[in-house]
Amino acid sequence: MCAVVNKGMEYENKIRNILISKGLLPGDLEGNDVGFKHQGRDYFVEVKNTSAPDFGQKRVRWTQGRGWYWAKEDAVTELYDKYDILDEINPKFIPRRHSKPQGRIAYKDKIYNQKRFEKGGITFQDSRILYDYYARKNCHYIQIENLGFYHLGTDPANLGVPQFGPVLKLRFRAKTHYSHPTYAYSFFVVIQTKGKVEKSSFDLEDKVGAFPNIAP
Repeated sequence: MCAVVNKGMEYENKIRNILISKGLLPGDLEGNDVGFKHQGRDYFVEVKNTSAPDFGQKRVRWTQGRGWYWAKEDAVTELYDKYDILDEINPKFIPRRHSKPQGRIAYKDKIYNQKRFEKGGITFQDSRILYDYYARKNCHYIQIENLGFYHLGTDPANLGVPQFGPVLKLRFRAKTHYSHPTYAYSFFVVIQTKGKVEKSSFDLEDKVGAFPNIAP
């Protein structure tokens, strides 16, 4: 897990250093990965180091009284509620992770939970949920390693870059935090991209495409 995180951070730092070297990085990123200054305004960019990135992972919990609910509500879970994401979980599934005392959860209970909770292949009809997700962060662009630079639904800086429009699928997963104790795992919802995405003709690395026409 750490190696994946470090690789992602390395790529993010690489893109950040490119923008710094060009005098384009804003002073305040407002919690986003990177950004650029263009014609006196700041714009923000999500950075991904893989051609099939995940988005918006959120933890869910279960109680007898409430059923499934978000471990922590925020702007993202509010967006997910708009699309009735939690309704996709089997309402008849009672997780042993939350219905048994922690000390009594055995390995077979963990496997039971994983097999009955984990679910993939739920396809969204379009990419609006992805664009809404980033719009709430005031982020309208994405840079993906080996694919290039895209806008996320709108191109507010009028750079003429293509729209990122992958096939989006919903996945439920029971994610292990540690091998011991046995109950050290949680339930998550995540959006994944599937299928081949056409490479952009623009790239902040100036590798798979040209550096966009950004002027501070």
